[in-house]
Amino acid sequence: MTGSITNLTDNELKRQQSIISISLLVKLVEEYKQSALPMLEAAGIEPELLHDPKAKITLQQEFGFVQAMLSMIDDPDIGFRAGQCYRLNAFGNLGLAAASSEKVHDAIAFFQKYACLSNTHFDISLIKEGGVAFLRFKDRYDLKALKQFYLERDFSFSLISTRDMFPRSLSGQKSKVIHFEFECPTSVESYETLYGCTVKFSMPHNEFLFDQRYLDQALPQANSLARKLFEEQCESQKIETLGPEGLTQKIRYVIQASEGSIPNMEDIAVQFHATSRTIRRKLKAEGYTYQSILSEELCRKAVNYLETTTLTVEQITHLVGYGESASFIHAFKRWTGKAPRDYR
Repeated sequence: MTGSITNLTDNELKRQQSIISISLLVKLVEEYKQSALPMLEAAGIEPELLHDPKAKITLQQEFGFVQAMLSMIDDPDIGFRAGQCYRLNAFGNLGLAAASSEKVHDAIAFFQKYACLSNTHFDISLIKEGGVAFLRFKDRYDLKALKQFYLERDFSFSLISTRDMFPRSLSGQKSKVIHFEFECPTSVESYETLYGCTVKFSMPHNEFLFDQRYLDQALPQANSLARKLFEEQCESQKIETLGPEGLTQKIRYVIQASEGSIPNMEDIAVQFHATSRTIRRKLKAEGYTYQSILSEELCRKAVNYLETTTLTVEQITHLVGYGESASFIHAFKRWTGKAPRDYR
């Protein structure tokens, strides 16, 4: 199983997560009048765990179950049907916090912040342009044969969760549209019947488009005190799942938050009340150098601006922290192998 998933270390594949996602898929399998036992066995999941709401499985076991399920059930709509099994309450504190948010964009931002507690395997960015909002799904790693299933599942869930959170229509609203990168495996008509909106294939990105005005709609279950309580519980769950954040991640946050300037090692040392030598030593123990972290985060920031805004290269140059475009373009070519305009 591990050979079919790239860019994942053994530690990442062994990461513990809730069994709730698998329990929902087991119910889906039963709707097909099939037994989930062979799939659980293929994934190395003890059936008894399904009765324990606190049970944990590994990411590798999840992939194993899904791979077995797809090989045993021949239904092109299974990804969509899987997404329909999920509701916000299936995400525990994460779903409750999102539903308690003041507005739709607050709920989305919360999901983005705690995506590690959700079941998605994609990084999700929110883009606003021309009155349209885009939820763009970008690969965290190469899912290969499982990618189409997870995309269809997550897009199906996105549609049903927005209806759950805010079922009312807007006057003169722009139509929802789904873009998939892959080629249409059956017929466009069948996809549009399932998703209830326009679906386009072989597109540059995997994204869900909807009227931007939805982002400012108040949620019917908004409760600031409940949201704060659920967020505290999500933070504890995040630490329990991923462990305490190391210095590497804390430095990443500093670089991400810096606009118009590039923090150097001395800036970082002052912020963390340490010497530059201590910072270098701690980063080395975590397997990083400051320069490698800086390059990764500046590249990530530049790519995000190029993909999600219409800012000029000159504007992005200054936002990322470079004094002149030539230096930024040279650095971007070193990071990606392409000039910024070619990348866009």
